Parts: sequence; C-alpha cells; structure tokens
Amino acid sequence: MKKLTFSIVVLSIVSLTSLNSFAQEKLGIGGELISPVGLSYKISINEKSAITGAFGFFLSDGFNNAILETNYTLYRDNENINIGSGQLHPYFGGGLAFNFATSSDVSVALRVPFGIEYKIDSTPIEIYMDVGPYLVLTDPLSFSLDSSLGFRYRF
Repeated sequence: MKKLTFSIVVLSIVSLTSLNSFAQEKLGIGGELISPVGLSYKISINEKSAITGAFGFFLSDGFNNAILETNYTLYRDNENINIGSGQLHPYFGGGLAFNFATSSDVSVALRVPFGIEYKIDSTPIEIYMDVGPYLVLTDPLSFSLDSSLGFRYRF
C-alpha cells in the first residue's frame, strides 16, 4: 500500500508541474474550508474544462483521516445566469478520491462533483462550492456524499 501512496503523490506532482507551464492564470491554488479542510488546486485546460482537486484532513476524525481528490471538470455556459458583477460558472465532472486513514489501508473512490464557481471581477480570486457523491471501490464497498466550500488564487 505504501507503493500505491507513493505513486499517487509522484503522479500528482508530475501532473501539476507539467501542466503549470502553459500560460497566465491557468493555475489556481487556495484553500478548502469544508470537508476536507486543506489545500485546493485548479489547472485550466481551456475555457470549458479544468483539472481540480484538493488535499486535506477531516476535522471530525481528529486529523486521523486525509483525502486526496482529483477531478476532470466541465464548465457550463453562464449566459442564462444574470448577476451584477463577476462571473458565475456551474460545473460538473468526474474523478478519483484516495482516502488515507491511520486505522486502515488506502481506499479508492469514484467521485462525481457538481457545483458553482464565482470569479470576482478584476481580481484573480475565485470562490466555489460543490457537492460530490462518491462510490468507494475498495473493501468495504460503500456510497457517500461530500461537499466543499473553497477559494483559489489564479496565477
């Protein structure tokens, strides 16, 4: 299981460094405030898609449970959403979640996040909220739901 954990970390680092090389404001790094609490990232592929994810801890478990999520996210057109300032983008996607607990082996889950992202005008700041139902594929098989609220600063 240590080899799997090491492979996941190496793959994540390689993905972030290689995709970061393309242009201004393609990379966003910030924090996630709800389930898990930790760091979030976004790597824009184009105007309609991105790779998003988070690494954090669940406070309810006393920091004994950490999760690494990575998602392929598609953004919908926001022409029908009328707001005074900024840009509001609904999104959905699919991805994987790796749960690291001190009391068990690493569990792997399929995740289907959907939510909304708000980009503040004339700033590189975005705020997001999503809900992500997921299916744990490792033993024991289970279904659950998580949600997150976070922010990112785009570079």
